[in-house]
Amino acid sequence: MDTVLMGWNTYYQIITELSPDNWVYDNLLTYVFTHREQQDSDKIIFTSDNLEELIKKLKGIDGKDIWICGGADLVQQAISSDMIDEYFISIIPTILGNGIKLFSQNDVEHKLRLKSTITNNGIVELNYIRR
Repeated sequence: MDTVLMGWNTYYQIITELSPDNWVYDNLLTYVFTHREQQDSDKIIFTSDNLEELIKKLKGIDGKDIWICGGADLVQQAISSDMIDEYFISIIPTILGNGIKLFSQNDVEHKLRLKSTITNNGIVELNYIRR
């Protein structure tokens, strides 16, 4: 992959909590979806564009895969628009009392096929593709 898409909350969590001193996706072009006015950099583009239109545009140019890093609203928009080709879901052995749902309620069923699983340090990574 060479492009990552994320919402403002994910971006903000990265720069304030997870990695405040350096941008962890420096080897990728990052699009941050927000209505806030922010200054773009060489590697980070702030946008309020329509997600579906941006994904179609990115798929139409030479490049590698696109990763939707979060958040839940952005992922739900991509699912609703049927824009996701492959799902990578990590199960981390922590039981939360509360949290953000991985998937919101969907009006359409999306059938998937398990492509692979990887376990590493107690984390299970599931890779699904569309059927």
